[in-house]
Amino acid sequence: MTIRHEKLTPGSAAGLAVSLRGRHGSDEELRRRVGEILARVEAEGDEALVSLTRELDFDQFTAGDLKVKPEVIEAATVMAPEPLMESLKLAAENIRLFHQHEMRGSWTAPMRQSQMLGQRMIPVDRAGLYVPGGGASYPSSVLMTVVPAQVAGVGEIFICTPPGRDGKINQAVLAAAGMLGIHEIYRAGGAQAVGAMTYGTGTIRPADVIAGPGNIYVTEAKRQVYGLVGLDSLAGPSEVLIIADPAATPKLIAADLLAQVEHGSGAIAALVCWSGELAAQVESETAAMASELGLDEALLERITLIEVDGLRGEEAQEAAIAFSNMFAPEHLQIHTMHPEQVVHEITAAGAVFLGEDVCTAYGDYIIGSNHVLPTAGAARFGSALSVENFMRKVAVISLIPGTISQLTPSLVEIATAEGLKAHARAAELRQEMYGEPPVDEGD
Repeated sequence: MTIRHEKLTPGSAAGLAVSLRGRHGSDEELRRRVGEILARVEAEGDEALVSLTRELDFDQFTAGDLKVKPEVIEAATVMAPEPLMESLKLAAENIRLFHQHEMRGSWTAPMRQSQMLGQRMIPVDRAGLYVPGGGASYPSSVLMTVVPAQVAGVGEIFICTPPGRDGKINQAVLAAAGMLGIHEIYRAGGAQAVGAMTYGTGTIRPADVIAGPGNIYVTEAKRQVYGLVGLDSLAGPSEVLIIADPAATPKLIAADLLAQVEHGSGAIAALVCWSGELAAQVESETAAMASELGLDEALLERITLIEVDGLRGEEAQEAAIAFSNMFAPEHLQIHTMHPEQVVHEITAAGAVFLGEDVCTAYGDYIIGSNHVLPTAGAARFGSALSVENFMRKVAVISLIPGTISQLTPSLVEIATAEGLKAHARAAELRQEMYGEPPVDEGD
């Protein structure tokens, strides 16, 4: 198993970006299978959830196992190791502070023609959060989804997460939820969980918003239910791009590349540099570290070392930045002498980590920023999970007589141009009934 090497030239950037991720085509078989699952959940409710969970997760699953009993959550919280709970509390505090800075209050202000306009920020009533599970455990994803929903003020928050082969949910996941006061948790995963959160079942009431990362079945299910329920994003495989100058530390880069591909499920890790010596050192360190950590050698195939061809210094760095903005990575790490200067040139990235003393792992767990980030190039138009994913913006409008008189003629002109006579008449009636009377020029 070998690490991939590529050259970056002005003419190769677009093709290289595509080759790193592959082309995002429509998987008709996946779409069909997910559509069938969603249809079953909508039609059969709990019965479909139980049947699918028996088939995919735990063959002795029953309807009584769907909802996790509150005492099970409480026991997991009490029994969790103290160092883990203290670490989860620290992470939650940092995440909460970060998202509190995102909050924007409602507002009202007079406009140019004295109309009063405003906007109310209203949290959704009920949020369904998906936490990956089954063969792995992600208490960090509990924190990253629950905390912004709580900061937004969501009244009801519940979690769906798949059980393991023993029918149980990981104790760390339950402890994280219990620590945050979440006591509505369901053993349901995959596309069927998305269906349950969208349509509701006998046991699970539907959500207004669904958020949280998941596998390709979860992502495709979210794609298919969009419009029936609010979504955070359509997450793809996790990815990191590292821009490094010749003075960067190879061992740190190697560790960060391996940390990314350790996510599995098609995770992408790439280095862009302009030093053949650095690339060679990173390759050597990566292979050695993978062996030291006992990682599967197949993970190395997910790593790409990209060397800027024919350029050095500032020109090479500019080419690396241009490629990064085209690629729009989920995570971008900048290992250069002056990363605080480089960041102002970055226009598309889910999260940017400045300097080699910080890495994606801090964002994944503890530093406070959210790890539910746009992937697959969605950073060109999307952002990390935030409080706004759990809030509605409602415009509020009021007029005074003078404003009606000023705005109605222009409204009528535009409505008439569009052929919408009733629109024009609705405004003219307001002018007649509530507008300022015309001024008598003879007075």
